[in-house]
Amino acid sequence: MATLEDRVGSTDRRSFLRDATAGVVSSALGFIDTAAAAPAGRKFHVAAGGDDSASGLSPKKPWKSLERVSRETFQPGDAVLLRSGDAWKGRLQLHGSGAENKPIVLGRYGSGPLPVIDMGAVEGAAVLLENRSWWQISGIEVTSGAPAVPRIGRQGIVALVTGEGTCSNIVIRGCFIHDVWGTLGGGGPLDMYNSSAIFAGRRQTDRHRTGSVENLLIEGNRIERVDRCGIIVWRGGKGVVIRQNRMENLGGDGIFPEGCDGVLVERNIVTRSCLRTGDPDLTLADKRYNPHSAAIWLQNCTGGIMQFNEVYDTGRCKGNGDGEAYDFDFGCRDCILQYNYSRNNYGLLLIMQRTSGNIARYNISENDQTHLLALRSNLDDGNLIHNNVFYVDHGTVEIEMMDNPQIRDKTKAGVPLRNNIFYAAGQGRFKVLYLAPTQPDLNPGDNRLFLENCYFGPWVGAGPNDSNLPGKTQDPLFVAPGRGGIGLDSLEGYQLRADSPCLGRGAAIANSGGRDFWGNSLPAGALDIGAFQHRTR
Repeated sequence: MATLEDRVGSTDRRSFLRDATAGVVSSALGFIDTAAAAPAGRKFHVAAGGDDSASGLSPKKPWKSLERVSRETFQPGDAVLLRSGDAWKGRLQLHGSGAENKPIVLGRYGSGPLPVIDMGAVEGAAVLLENRSWWQISGIEVTSGAPAVPRIGRQGIVALVTGEGTCSNIVIRGCFIHDVWGTLGGGGPLDMYNSSAIFAGRRQTDRHRTGSVENLLIEGNRIERVDRCGIIVWRGGKGVVIRQNRMENLGGDGIFPEGCDGVLVERNIVTRSCLRTGDPDLTLADKRYNPHSAAIWLQNCTGGIMQFNEVYDTGRCKGNGDGEAYDFDFGCRDCILQYNYSRNNYGLLLIMQRTSGNIARYNISENDQTHLLALRSNLDDGNLIHNNVFYVDHGTVEIEMMDNPQIRDKTKAGVPLRNNIFYAAGQGRFKVLYLAPTQPDLNPGDNRLFLENCYFGPWVGAGPNDSNLPGKTQDPLFVAPGRGGIGLDSLEGYQLRADSPCLGRGAAIANSGGRDFWGNSLPAGALDIGAFQHRTR
């Protein structure tokens, strides 16, 4: 079985730069002819001009309505194919489960635009799988367009588990989900997160049940104008992969896996998330409302990986205490954030209390504002932030250190930072903010918060407590800092010049991942400071 590091290191530089910046709904994903790809079972065709009394088994004898599809119990290897270019009003509930090597397919046939399911103003999911396994949903468009109503939750595609067992082997790929306006607050069986483009897992209200979803692939979907969330996996199990999805204009969270073991979140692009949660003028009819949101975050996950993702332009209303690009939230253990990009967001990273062994490494942050790093854990928790680049050319950005003041030593609040580059240009400034009443011990030592970082540009206040601060304030000599654009391949300006003072001056880090942001191999000993490892060393 592949180890965590095997999974992380399986993508080379060329492929991750190519894949991460490619169009998400491509000919290989969103516009495939599902009829040709369907397994060798029965193929049911559905067309707007069809007849529900027909057999549906050929394009010449298609069914007409979603209601007819919802009455059928499908068998392993079957396919339900909607005619390209047609549209239906209403909701679709799918019955039956596939089997190994015989999944059931919901897709399309013919050429032209994606077939559309328009759920209108009703509550619930446009496409629902309830306690089903071995399904593949691809190449359909889902929308609503109806205005939001308090307590009315709406979802695009849902794979729901209501019992005690496990639903598994579900693929949601190459779909376009847009204009699904649900409530931002509570109400309904999915509780605080009852509105999303894609939801998989257990109801939040089923707190005493043990059902979960495993072997789930959510890939290559396009999501636009949705409240609240883009993709939620609640009480996931093993084998959850969320990759190459692109989403924009979300009221709240972009991607939120909860309770997963080894979840992989990679090569997703999230733009303008967290736009409406925390709005003080928003009228909600239910107290079950979480005003906080982030773009991509994990909660109660073990061994999860977030890598090669891009997050741009998060919002942050007055009541939203988050707005970060990434987050290790409550209960995360041994998770990794690596090779990601964050630009113009309200912070790069949040690490909450009750987390342990999580690592943020080889990421690049450009002009993230306010709480750049919101660190709520304790030095004893084993979390670590190393070999990242933090660039800012306007505003005062904060590194917040705060632990739970009720239960632990406040002098150990925060997360260790090693081998990072803090680069302030123009009118940019950094600030360390200790939110607990007692500041950490600022004396030098290996157990201090800051060690072996590079600090270029002004700091407000006392600054970092690095034991070698005077020797680490030189210009790191980036190739061309501050010129990041859209895409991971726009970041080569954050590589170090051959005469950089950061070469070979970082601390050695055990289990550092084996590669830098650009795919260069890492040495066993002292590392370069920053996200780049010079090849000549």
